[in-house]
Amino acid sequence: MDQYTITTKDTLEKRFKMSTDGVYFAHQPIYGYRTSKGSTSCIARYMVTKSVLNAINKYEFKTFVDIGGAEGYTANLVKKIFNVPVKSTDLSENACEMAKKIFNIDAIPADIHKLPFHDNEFELTLCSETIEHVTDFKLAITELLRITKNVLIITVPHETKEIVAYNIEQKIPHAHIHYFDCTSLDYLKELGFTLKYEKTLSPLLIVPRVIAEGFKKSDTKLHFRIYNLFTPLFKKLFGIGTANWLTDLDSKMTKMFGLYDGLTFIIEKNTTLKKGKSSLISAVDFTGIVVEEFKLK
Repeated sequence: MDQYTITTKDTLEKRFKMSTDGVYFAHQPIYGYRTSKGSTSCIARYMVTKSVLNAINKYEFKTFVDIGGAEGYTANLVKKIFNVPVKSTDLSENACEMAKKIFNIDAIPADIHKLPFHDNEFELTLCSETIEHVTDFKLAITELLRITKNVLIITVPHETKEIVAYNIEQKIPHAHIHYFDCTSLDYLKELGFTLKYEKTLSPLLIVPRVIAEGFKKSDTKLHFRIYNLFTPLFKKLFGIGTANWLTDLDSKMTKMFGLYDGLTFIIEKNTTLKKGKSSLISAVDFTGIVVEEFKLK
């Protein structure tokens, strides 16, 4: 494990032990929409999750692993929706402990650059919002493909090169240290893989997302102070129905205008397990799958 990965691991261990009033402070929306016991930006997370679930829904599979799965939110959704056994990994041992305790998921601490699995062990592999953080993303993808028998799904953010350069210069642990666009994984085509992608996180929906979520901002700039005055009203006007609507709107907006802040890549090693036509998964199909607040002992 290189020094950057070691530093990142230390950061993640602290993150996945955070609590509020004795309750585990969730990284993912495991408790549901707009909770004080979890991270904000739920709608953005729902948008990425919907893209992932619909990508998965294209295939028949019996074995699944989520690499970089945090406290197990997405792996649990796959277990519930597709009725298959799941595994998860994360660099953080504490994250894996949370996945086991909260969702009863078989979770193994692991460095993505050297995964503890056999070749072709999983018919479908997911790696969501992870490779932008790692030292060598191409080595990570090589490992992901090694353990994947049929289909690998990867999601990444699409940020400016300036943001990525700043993160690298400042040596920020667990920051986004790689830039990705629609062509970033094209080298896999030359290696014989089938590659597809879907754009996510329309920037045109950022303002509606922020308004709907209604979380007060610590920034003291005038427009944030004005926004903070209206957050109680926003919370009354916009509930989970608005969150679901915005989540479902995202794919339409990225297709219509082409603008995007995220990408879902689908890499096929074997296409024989592709389903026939299947209905699309909507936000309402998964945003209600939640757990009770988990108290840390």
